[in-house]
Amino acid sequence: MSIKQINVYHQTQALLCKNFLKKWRMKRESLLEWGLPILLGLYIGLFSYLGENNQFPEMPPQDLGRVDKFNISSVMIVYTPISNITQQIMNKTKFVPFMKEERIIGVPNTSYMDEILLKNLPRAVGIIFSDTFSYKLKFFQGHAIPFLREDLSTHCLMTGDDFLCALSSYWSRGFVTLQTAINAAIIEITTNHSVMEELMSVTAINMKTLPFISRDILQNEIFILFCLIYFSSFIYFVSLDVTKERKKYKDLMKMMGLRDSAFWFSWGLIYASFIFIISIFITIIITCNKIIVMTGFMVIFTLFFLYGLSLITLAFLMSVLLQKAALTNLIVFLLTLFWGCVGFTALYRQLPSSLEWILSICSPFAFTAGMTQIIHLDYNLNGVVFPDPSGDSYIMIAIFAMLAFDCLIYLVLALYFDKILPYGNECHYSPLFFLNWSSCFQHRKTDNEVFEKDIDPEHPFDDYFEPIAPEFQGKEAIRIRNVKKEYKGKSEKVEALKGLHFDIYEGQITAILGHSGAGKSSLLNILNGLSVPTEGSVTVYNKNISEIQDLEEIRMMIGICPQYNVQFDILTVKENLSLFAKVKGIHPQEVEQKVQQILLELDMQNIQNNFAKDLSEGQKRKLTFGIAILGEPRVLLLDEPTAGLDPFSRHQVWNFLKEHRAHRVILFSTQFVDEADILADRKVIFSNGRLKCAGSSVFLKRKWGLGYHLSFYRNEICDPEQITSFINYHIPDAKLKTENKEKLVYTLPSERTNKFPDLFRDLDKYSGQGMMSYDISMSTLKEVFMNVEGKLTTKQELEHVEMVNDSESPNEVEPACSSLHEVQTPVGDMDLWSMQVCAIARLRFLKLIRGRKTLLTLLLIFGMALFPLIMEKIAYSMIVQTVDWEFKTELYFLSPGQLPQDLRTSLLIINHTESDIEDFVQSLKHQNILLEVDDFENRNGTESLSYNGAIIVSGRPKDYRFSLVCNTKRLHCFPILTNIISNGLLRMFNQTQYIRIERSPFSLNTFIDWTGLPESSSFLFFVVCSISPYIAMSSVSDYKKKSKSQLWISGLHPSAYWFGLAVVDVNLFNLILLLMYLIVLLTRTTEIYIGIRTIFAMVATSLGYAVSLTFLTYVISFIFRKRKKNSGLWSFCFYIVLTIMFNFLIFEYFHLSIIISSMVLVPLSTLGAFQIFLGEPFFGLFRESKSTSENLMN
Repeated sequence: MSIKQINVYHQTQALLCKNFLKKWRMKRESLLEWGLPILLGLYIGLFSYLGENNQFPEMPPQDLGRVDKFNISSVMIVYTPISNITQQIMNKTKFVPFMKEERIIGVPNTSYMDEILLKNLPRAVGIIFSDTFSYKLKFFQGHAIPFLREDLSTHCLMTGDDFLCALSSYWSRGFVTLQTAINAAIIEITTNHSVMEELMSVTAINMKTLPFISRDILQNEIFILFCLIYFSSFIYFVSLDVTKERKKYKDLMKMMGLRDSAFWFSWGLIYASFIFIISIFITIIITCNKIIVMTGFMVIFTLFFLYGLSLITLAFLMSVLLQKAALTNLIVFLLTLFWGCVGFTALYRQLPSSLEWILSICSPFAFTAGMTQIIHLDYNLNGVVFPDPSGDSYIMIAIFAMLAFDCLIYLVLALYFDKILPYGNECHYSPLFFLNWSSCFQHRKTDNEVFEKDIDPEHPFDDYFEPIAPEFQGKEAIRIRNVKKEYKGKSEKVEALKGLHFDIYEGQITAILGHSGAGKSSLLNILNGLSVPTEGSVTVYNKNISEIQDLEEIRMMIGICPQYNVQFDILTVKENLSLFAKVKGIHPQEVEQKVQQILLELDMQNIQNNFAKDLSEGQKRKLTFGIAILGEPRVLLLDEPTAGLDPFSRHQVWNFLKEHRAHRVILFSTQFVDEADILADRKVIFSNGRLKCAGSSVFLKRKWGLGYHLSFYRNEICDPEQITSFINYHIPDAKLKTENKEKLVYTLPSERTNKFPDLFRDLDKYSGQGMMSYDISMSTLKEVFMNVEGKLTTKQELEHVEMVNDSESPNEVEPACSSLHEVQTPVGDMDLWSMQVCAIARLRFLKLIRGRKTLLTLLLIFGMALFPLIMEKIAYSMIVQTVDWEFKTELYFLSPGQLPQDLRTSLLIINHTESDIEDFVQSLKHQNILLEVDDFENRNGTESLSYNGAIIVSGRPKDYRFSLVCNTKRLHCFPILTNIISNGLLRMFNQTQYIRIERSPFSLNTFIDWTGLPESSSFLFFVVCSISPYIAMSSVSDYKKKSKSQLWISGLHPSAYWFGLAVVDVNLFNLILLLMYLIVLLTRTTEIYIGIRTIFAMVATSLGYAVSLTFLTYVISFIFRKRKKNSGLWSFCFYIVLTIMFNFLIFEYFHLSIIISSMVLVPLSTLGAFQIFLGEPFFGLFRESKSTSENLMN
């Protein structure tokens, strides 16, 4: 026998080689696995290249001029409600020099206001008064007012030779101008003091701007999101591969000695190399496209590499816990998105540092935090450099450590749960096995000794069991004592084994016989450690199979041939044998020799280089047997080893087992009774989980057989009655079993063997009467098996059945078949055709419902089609303010006694007068603002970047002039400072009320380009219109399964087949189209209005489109029926054609004749062209609206 030594390194090396060959040979899957991240990386580069990504130098302070510089006379002002006080305020406002009276309109409510604002886009403004001191300004968001968020996007940009900052739009586009005019009017009405001159002379200055890198709105978020899902294809395939191998191969390989760590390391190492290579690729994309400018290659690469490794180990963990590939992929993807999006809080600085480190236990959060740190440093033109005096760069080291820790903890948890939650294996470790290692794995010799002493001889008083020959006494290799096994059924427990008690001996071939479900496989699963007995015990060479440590030793000495075939389809026969030889611990230098020996003994040299997937079922079975006998195991457990083999191969297996039974234990189960009779030295018969009898063939036939069969061969003159009388004379209870023209067969009881000599002597003397010869034989083992099984309760019943079977003639069969020739009423052609259509439709519907793969694929594709729409809605909610928002001082400025927090600072007041400004300072203090007063000679405020804003007071007492100085990163600084000055003046006139102002944005849906994804509605439309190959190509599967040919032979009309499929496929396609329309209408309710006639036309066109495209797909599937289905490829081709046609019709040749021609000639574009026809007025103005939107954004 070979010397085995389990080595994790050699096992890992063998499995790693297998994994590499699998990836290399499955080129289609590998292309998809590698192609998706490469395409996504290129798209990230293109998205960043086309977006704003500029490096700006330091800019000096910028004087924005007076507030009345903006000519608001060109703007229509609409206010509501109309009351005495609002009319007074607006009458005061209209006397401002740059205002025109006819451009101010009062309306009763906001509905009228919104209608007027829409008609006068964008030169219209709304004012909503709540009371005398409170009002809202309604401007178009993105035009006169910036977005509410303050993040790392572009707060300043260069347009031509001008340097513009986002907060300046308040000043330059009329918001602050109108605010100032209304505030002055409110002050004059409530105090009878005019401050119009003071407020209209206010000037604004932007503080100096430090160097920074500008990016588009949401560019950082979209970039991080793409990076989060960058490794998704690898996660998908590693989950698929690991789950499949754990389910099909891992338990079997563990029975052969595989170590858990070798399995996980083999997959981990190959995917670590994949992650290493693809991380280099994405890092090159990022650095070459200047997405990250200041941080070096190695820092970015390390972040991606550790994140990728953490996702692989997370996929390992989820595959162990969930045990389903699809569910594993979904959960890992959702966890990645969820925790990655939670990580955006680090980008916005909304979480305390301690909580960020705690949440970094989730690797997507840690990755987002690391990328955020890089972006923050990059924004301020500070890269991650070591050593860094500020200490910011060392945060990246901590993040790297957290990601490495995540990798380790996920891998450890995967290994832990793999031991306590094995897939389909009942033999597992205790959840606390690591706490009592020694007691769990200790070999209990004392218990075994006691057990051996208490064992009685096997069935000493039961005559159903043949006594063991003396030469086998003491050679008990497998001892089975009172073994019971129960399984959980649907309603109650099912008892598969019921108190088995017997031994299996070394040097014997033992066969287990029994009907299906008798418990043969259950016993073999217990013996090989795949299952554990509910009660009882089993020992193999005095090692208890219930002890984990003993089980490891038992697995070193057994070879297993399960009921199913075991092989890796992508490996050749020789490669399969080599792999399992290394898993079994055969020394690497002996592997080639042992493999060649197996190939020679099983006559497989001519197929050794054939892939396992190309083998016949018999060849696969022979390969599985060859794997079982690799390494010359001491114990062979074979579950129907010759099932599916041809006679020659079956005899090869029999000869091998006979030649190698010495010093070995061979136990096999079989459905072939003759095989057990020929091969096995000892037969064990099970029935309903119980052991019925055991012994040699002679013993069983003598005990359970029907006796002996005496056969007479006769000619035409033979008289059966005379011969029967002759036999009954010697043996009265002999019975005629079979009678035909050639032969008479009698059954002789085994109890009458003492009469045989006289019978045979007289038979030899007997001559004439037409008897030519005779012979005698014992009962067959098949008869024994049938008798033991209780299929026939008495011997007489068995004799009667055999007699009937042997004596039946064709004439006697005719009455039994007469019912088949009943005349049926013929069905008309149309009725038959209708019935066939309904039958095929029902068949297609059942296949669709029960075969969930198609429905899940459609659901996945529809979800992908909705992804841009979901991203648009998320981006819209993140950026666009949909609620009113008040300009409060606490947004930027601290209150007295308040500690510095967030981005708040004190308000700097600079005295540029030659006198005291205490009256103004006191009026500001009443607004609960922490002030810091300084003289203009010390600083002018434009360099004070540590402050959010400053007010420069000049002029003389009671006639002050003001300049507002704002930090360019504080987008809402100017309206807040304007309100502070207005309330200060109000307070100086002894008014205790304060003016409150809110911005009420009027939003436009002009933000679709920010996500870097296709326009959502068009993308959804194109994907849904291209989905027919996933619906209407089921005929390809029917053709390959030969079911279509069987239907043709059965009389099915070809047209009935196609129309039956269409009944289901067209309706399913229409349902998806309807769902698309509903989603578009629900998400675009404010932008789309459709009349009843238009809806009717769309429904009719969609129905015809579904029919035409379904039958077009049928034509394609019929032409390419001999190839793979390739639904994805055809769907992609449909999508490309639709996109080209749509853009061709809209942007190039928008003519009615061309639209109608495309609808008629190109079925794919019919629905799209019809939509263009319906929306001709809108699409005709498409370019103009697009340019208007771009102007609004600027």
